[in-house]
Amino acid sequence: MRWWGRGGPDEAAPPQDDVLELRVHGVANTPPAAMLDVRPDQVEQVDGDDLGSFWTPTSAVGSAPRKAGDARVVPPGVRREAYSWGAMARFSTVPGLGRASGIVAGVVRVAWVVIVPFGLANVAYWARDADEPHGPRSSAGGGLVRLFGLALTLLWVTTAATVSLGIVAAQCYGPRTDLAPDGPDADVQFVQVCTALPEAADVAARWSTGVRSAVILGLTALVVVALGAIGSTGRLRYERRMSTTKARQLVGQATSRAGRQRVAIRAAGANGGREQVVAPGDDVAGRSEVWPMLARRGFWTHADRSSVQWFQHLAAAFATLAGLVAWHYLYRDAPGCARSEGFGARGCLSPGVWAADGRLPWAALLVASVAVVVVAAFRTGRFRLEPPPRARGDQPRAPRVSRASDAALLCAALAVLLAVVIAVARSGDDPLRPVDPAVAPLLGLHALPRLLVAVMVLLVIAAVGIRARLRARIWVPLTLVVLVGATTSVLWPDGTWSVVSRSVGGLALVALVVVAWTVNRRHAGREREGWSGRGPAVLLSTAAGVAMVLSAATVLGVAAWLDAPAAAENQRLSTGSTAALEKAAAAEPLRDPVVVHVPAPERLHVPPGYEQFAVASVAVLALLAAFVVVLAVRMGTLRRKALPVVPGDVEPDPERLEDVAVQTGRRHAALAQRAERLMGALGLLFFLALVATLVLPDPHAAYDGPFGGLWTLGVDLSRSAVVAGCGLIVASVVLAGSKQPLARPWGLLWDLMCFLPRAAHPFAPPCYAERVVPELRSRIDAWLGDDGTPIPASQRDARRVLLSAHSLGGVVCVATLMARWDGPAGPYDHRVGLLTYGTQLRAYFGRFFPELFGPAVLGTRPSTGARLWAPDPWAQTEPGLVPSEGPTLRASLSPPDTATADEPTHGSALRWRSLWRRTDFIGFPVDAYAGSAVDAPASEIDADAYLLAVAAHSGYPRAPEYRRELDLLVARLRASTPGRPVTTGR
Repeated sequence: MRWWGRGGPDEAAPPQDDVLELRVHGVANTPPAAMLDVRPDQVEQVDGDDLGSFWTPTSAVGSAPRKAGDARVVPPGVRREAYSWGAMARFSTVPGLGRASGIVAGVVRVAWVVIVPFGLANVAYWARDADEPHGPRSSAGGGLVRLFGLALTLLWVTTAATVSLGIVAAQCYGPRTDLAPDGPDADVQFVQVCTALPEAADVAARWSTGVRSAVILGLTALVVVALGAIGSTGRLRYERRMSTTKARQLVGQATSRAGRQRVAIRAAGANGGREQVVAPGDDVAGRSEVWPMLARRGFWTHADRSSVQWFQHLAAAFATLAGLVAWHYLYRDAPGCARSEGFGARGCLSPGVWAADGRLPWAALLVASVAVVVVAAFRTGRFRLEPPPRARGDQPRAPRVSRASDAALLCAALAVLLAVVIAVARSGDDPLRPVDPAVAPLLGLHALPRLLVAVMVLLVIAAVGIRARLRARIWVPLTLVVLVGATTSVLWPDGTWSVVSRSVGGLALVALVVVAWTVNRRHAGREREGWSGRGPAVLLSTAAGVAMVLSAATVLGVAAWLDAPAAAENQRLSTGSTAALEKAAAAEPLRDPVVVHVPAPERLHVPPGYEQFAVASVAVLALLAAFVVVLAVRMGTLRRKALPVVPGDVEPDPERLEDVAVQTGRRHAALAQRAERLMGALGLLFFLALVATLVLPDPHAAYDGPFGGLWTLGVDLSRSAVVAGCGLIVASVVLAGSKQPLARPWGLLWDLMCFLPRAAHPFAPPCYAERVVPELRSRIDAWLGDDGTPIPASQRDARRVLLSAHSLGGVVCVATLMARWDGPAGPYDHRVGLLTYGTQLRAYFGRFFPELFGPAVLGTRPSTGARLWAPDPWAQTEPGLVPSEGPTLRASLSPPDTATADEPTHGSALRWRSLWRRTDFIGFPVDAYAGSAVDAPASEIDADAYLLAVAAHSGYPRAPEYRRELDLLVARLRASTPGRPVTTGR
């Protein structure tokens, strides 16, 4: 059905259609029929598959009579199409099974929830200063975020090990016991198994403790691999697809290894109308431009280069599993070495302890595991992913990433893990759990979760300054000194050495906080960046908080499920107790004994870090709820203050019913538009919860006085709250896929989180734009004939493309237009135009990702973000213009021989228009609310509705302003001529 790329010119398109209006939907995954504003039976698919497809109205729609002014009437000479891409962000496939259903689909949906923190870390990667100068290796900000991603991976490895080894293997299976050593049943043996486990688990009870533990360890490693493979269930179908133009360029690069493929372009106005041979992207006027990152080669092909992180993360994960088990067997029978406090002071790190009782092999395996983790962390933080920015668009090839070293590292990790598995299997039938019931069932798991939380807290603090280009030579040593000082003070808690380590570590922590905060405060332009230039820290803190919420819910939820059969209400009395009660009943014929108290039920042990975070997170959620209530009350007290169309203007009090409805819609939208501030508050509260995890007392200890009772109550309530939250998470996941077998839960989250390439975490959800952008570009190139499609010259010269983009579709289209800059026409292609509506380019994407969508990239005015407590969040002074070092999107859509980039209000022939509403909760101007050559307000009342309806985020194409702007842009496109503006900087 790909008819525009095949056949002759008559098959390419009707001769009378010279303009292609290509509509692209946003976050709501609008169906094609709704995009084209027709019934579902009035559209037909002209190309694509069930993930990405192009649609057009049937021929019967065009011949149907319409009333005058109907927005559904297509202008003469315009072909209207719709591009549907939403399934890429919301559906997954299982390799070899396709779209499976039932239990497999449920497991996949649950696993997609697990990788949400990985996706947030990937967003934080692109929120850093993406144009930070690179050394021979990674940038400081990029390395920090990737190290944070590795910490997230190890946190989930620890969570899996806690459930499988620390709970099931060490506590659910008891030791082998003789039924009656001296009686007739002396040969009968049994193993106590948790009642809640399925009957199939009884098979493992017949195995020796070593074999059973080795099998569970191997299954845990497979769970880690499965977690890493989840992202691939959505990757293979679209990360490998590219436009015909890009494919031809890849072929051309084979014959032009210097990267200077020479093409002929007609430089009208710069070379007297003659053809001049230049390199792709060369500035005919100046040759000193720096292209935006979205226009650089290789931006949408990160999948191949970033896949090397798979080796690094899996190597660290396998080594962590091996190290945990090796640590446990090394110190399980060593007296005094089961607790971390005073561990070194008791001589547990001496070679004599390691060599005693045949424990030396375990010590060697532990050292090897630690070495693999350290090397994996070093390589994760140091390797370079993106090429450094260069002048002009003729970028060098993306840096080649060698996989040999990392593959060897993964093999070493597998060898260590295999050696540990074999050693465990041969360890015999001794109990896995230490003899002392007061110590942790699996040594090492007691402290590791809190250690990883400490690492993430330090990285979040350092991330406050990475947009201000905080150097790695500053934050890396300070972070290491804090970790070493804290660890030393725990291992040797007494004496002079402890005082010194605590003092040095504390000073390093203070220095890290002060330096990160100071460089952020001195960062120029922080007011026009998300969260005042602290975006990476906010996103990383949120990622860590979500990861700990899911980890704590998993561990405590499993423990509660396994604890349930032993709860007090289910306890069975012993034979002696039952006989005593029967004797008491026989002694009192008028009364029966009622049991009012039984001994406390046995509970499974979980690492304290999860329960400490549970207590802190419940308090954080209470604070967040109170914050939202206060904000809602504040907005309620201001409900009588009218919000104007243009912030800062004076709006008269509403008199008509529809004016009152519009004001209500504006207030609700204004409340939602404070999302940036609310997200910042959530990130701060999560950070406080993480810090509290490190300082709260042991939840398993008993404390006297009123504080002790309050603490015990808080621990019990938080455990119940987290378990309930785990149930709500599972329920939401199940409901998310009730209609679609492999629909990812919380679909809107994936639309927003998966737009950018996967670069910070190999297990993060895949980037749907790595197919969407090339696929959309392919359609544009085919219509314009830039991909070699045979079109007569007269038709090809007259053809134009107008991208009509709603909401997030505007971000997709901006990326697509800049991706075409390396094509035959360069950045200044007069044949394309852009109509956006209800988009977040300026208010969100431009602030969160300045190097990708900021004012210097789009050529628009910056935004300071919504104010939290003001009646009108946008009534404020706008910051000054931002200079640009190269072409901007606005300049690329400006007519030749003008200075539009320096004149914000000039744009008589600008091929970019945008619509917005004050009643749209996530729709904003792309340039300014007033005095803009790009933006125009759309009507806020749905004139086509039978009853009074306030238009919000949808329905823009039905507004009369849409048809007005469409006709205007079509006329400008048909009148456009090749060339470039006189100036390109703002």
